[in-house]
Amino acid sequence: MVDLCFQNLLPKFCDQVAAIEAASIDEPWTLNQIRGLVDDQNAVARIGVIEDKVVCYYSFYNICDEGNINNLAVLQDFKGKGIGSLLLEDMIKLAKELNISALTLEVNVNNEAAIALYIKYGFVVEGRRLKFYGGRDDALIMWKRNL
Repeated sequence: MVDLCFQNLLPKFCDQVAAIEAASIDEPWTLNQIRGLVDDQNAVARIGVIEDKVVCYYSFYNICDEGNINNLAVLQDFKGKGIGSLLLEDMIKLAKELNISALTLEVNVNNEAAIALYIKYGFVVEGRRLKFYGGRDDALIMWKRNL
């Protein structure tokens, strides 16, 4: 995807991020929560854009030099095209630039594609949260340490 450009989240893109979030995540963040990321000094929020259209995004909080990943998603029409890999590469590169030592996230145990992608990029399962998603599905706690 040569024309995919990553940039920091700007207010004008929050509606598009909220739409991707709503379509991709069982318990999506609200538009106001997404808008709050723009000015939060502890948050990193980035979008992947093609011709002014947001096709993917991620955000994490920088807490004590560790990145606690909130959410990341790819627009449905762009899944399976390698954008998830580009998204993780941008995230890891930026985390290193910010001197973040590790990244962590929770992922639904049933989301095999996401788990495989995280493992490909060096994330390791270190724990499990029972019935984390909607009181039904467990979450795997994954870490990528020693960035």
